[in-house]
Amino acid sequence: MVNNRFTRQLTLDTTIEGQIRHRRKLSKDLFFIDVLLDNGNKDQILFRSDDGSLTREGVQDIYRSVKQGDVVRAVVGLPTDPSEYDSKSFNVWQSTAPLIVIQPYTDTKTFVADPPLGSSGPKQTIRRWDGSQKAKSEMYCKYWINQRECVRLPNCPFLHPTEEEYMAAREAWIEERMAARKITTHNPHDPHTSKKSHAQRAMVFAQWIHETFGDYLLSDQVRRGVLDIAGGKGDVSMFLSHGYNIPATVVEPETRKQPRHWYTRLRRLTCRMVRGEAPDCTVPMEEKWPYDLEPTYLATLMNDAFLENYPEVVEQAGLLIGLHSDQATEPIVDAALKMGKPFAVIPCCVFHHENRHRRLSNGNEVVTTEDFIQYLSEKDTHGQGVIEKAYLGFEGKNVVLFWRPYVTSQ
Repeated sequence: MVNNRFTRQLTLDTTIEGQIRHRRKLSKDLFFIDVLLDNGNKDQILFRSDDGSLTREGVQDIYRSVKQGDVVRAVVGLPTDPSEYDSKSFNVWQSTAPLIVIQPYTDTKTFVADPPLGSSGPKQTIRRWDGSQKAKSEMYCKYWINQRECVRLPNCPFLHPTEEEYMAAREAWIEERMAARKITTHNPHDPHTSKKSHAQRAMVFAQWIHETFGDYLLSDQVRRGVLDIAGGKGDVSMFLSHGYNIPATVVEPETRKQPRHWYTRLRRLTCRMVRGEAPDCTVPMEEKWPYDLEPTYLATLMNDAFLENYPEVVEQAGLLIGLHSDQATEPIVDAALKMGKPFAVIPCCVFHHENRHRRLSNGNEVVTTEDFIQYLSEKDTHGQGVIEKAYLGFEGKNVVLFWRPYVTSQ
């Protein structure tokens, strides 16, 4: 229902050009940009869907089409809500037309945004993850901590530790962020209280695959391989092949470099994994691959053409996997279900704006990772068992969805 405060008809009858000096989203239905004009004045433009002038998707599309620092052209009119422009010291416009980027901001340095129009100046405090307020003057600058550079100096309100204090400050900053992330991302259904680091997720996934699918893949009757879709450098496949003698093929369109230190690290972790030792164990050992089996690499996409061009690879595959495989996650599931082959995927990014057709069984949109997991779980298995879910013991997105049609078909 459209609010009755929207009493003005929106007519786009004015064109303005300028640089976006500030961009802020108030909700999924409303965002503002402040534009610096050639005459030195700044105007404000708002885009909204709560008045019916745009859809929510339309607002999001326009928001993503520009960034701070871009020079844009906009066709605008007076806002549908008169209170937006009454008694303002600057012009306020509204638009429903796409913004035209005349000159994108391409500088490698972070664009320093102006304070938003209408504000009394920068806030001196910031809201933290737990809802509390803390003075910026008591917090470290994230740009300085991560890059040793801050484009806002000398006006940045945050702390910039000196050389003597820098390493201790960086360590404290990282520890605080990690602790906060653990609390904010805690899932009461996740049984793991002590987890491996996010960097060890490939090893944890490989161990789980061996425990869950090992007997099936290493059957004496039929030897089956693994298709590691969007597998990057092939970390999971290296653990599977060298650690458990499971044939693995990495399907990755971009050939990734495999530096010596990466190879050495994986060999050390694989040896520790097979021995049942902790990854950070310091006990001396012979660092030799348990198995000499190397993964196969295919520089291609996982699509219908792949299924047609590599029939032998597909035929020999006993399991399709994807670890945080982004846009490839749903195609992995669909291909596996179509072929009747087991799969195991760990969903991460949703890419909602690219997949607005997705709907849950209750009709809701698929927006969050939890929605995406539910959406994949609702896929039709054609009566061959159910899509199962488990939690793996590493930090970050650690829910694995898997399907074992052979459990019911054999």
